Amino acid sequence: MRPVFIVALGVVLLGGCNLKLKSNTDIHKLSAKEAEAVLQGSWLIYEVGVKETDDEVQDFFRDTLLHLKNAAELTTLAITPGHHFITEDSLGNQTQRTWEFFPPNLIGFKHDDMVFEIAGLSDSTLTLDLRLDHKKRTVNVLLACYRVSPQQYGKALTDPSLNKWRAKPGRAEDPAAIAQRVVSLLQYNAVYLKAIADSRADYFNTRRFHLPFSYYNGGVGLRSFDSTSQFAGLFFNTENAREAYALLKENLNVRPYPRIDNYMLAYAAFFKDLGEVIALNTFQ
Repeated sequence: MRPVFIVALGVVLLGGCNLKLKSNTDIHKLSAKEAEAVLQGSWLIYEVGVKETDDEVQDFFRDTLLHLKNAAELTTLAITPGHHFITEDSLGNQTQRTWEFFPPNLIGFKHDDMVFEIAGLSDSTLTLDLRLDHKKRTVNVLLACYRVSPQQYGKALTDPSLNKWRAKPGRAEDPAAIAQRVVSLLQYNAVYLKAIADSRADYFNTRRFHLPFSYYNGGVGLRSFDSTSQFAGLFFNTENAREAYALLKENLNVRPYPRIDNYMLAYAAFFKDLGEVIALNTFQ
């Protein structure tokens, strides 16, 4: 099997990534309440690009644009009814802001000068426009987002059951709690990766899975236990992390690897199956 490598981010953004998404919702015709309702949900930022601009301006903002692309692309965004705007960094750490809608098409934040213009909106996509100004130059960064709806994916990425792995425990956990943490991580990754495959994203970053696997075109392999890994860092101590690793090892091959041509969808199905097997063997 051939290993799957993380796609380098390089100059993709700076080559002139003009995001032109179809929009079937004219936000200017919506009331503030209607617009807020459409915006709310769980989103995947599948592409970061810029509005058409000249090469000199792109070169001027090059470092900033690359930083934004690396930090935001393939991360998740949640816009909640409680006016929470939850973003994450490339390692999965979340930041919560209080958002407010300013008609006809602006999103602002309490105690924060950042403002997004809603540049495009449809049933499944949202494009946010972030304007950057510096030394009399301006560039508009576009965040193309794909809706991860519970109707399509079973659960939204914000569902509490998919996020039990995020908060590190304050004390050692029993086997059931460890299993629950592992199952939550696998289920989250299954939904997240399927959403990546369904969006217009053309790559994924295996480091964002927080799992001790090597990924191949046609299968998955379990790496040796590493007490300094992201996976081990999700647990209270090394002993608990080893117990979690043992769960993965014991159940890895209980179900055959999914025979799906699209390797992203195959990984997603693998995560889902493995989570189900661990849950069945632990909680029933």
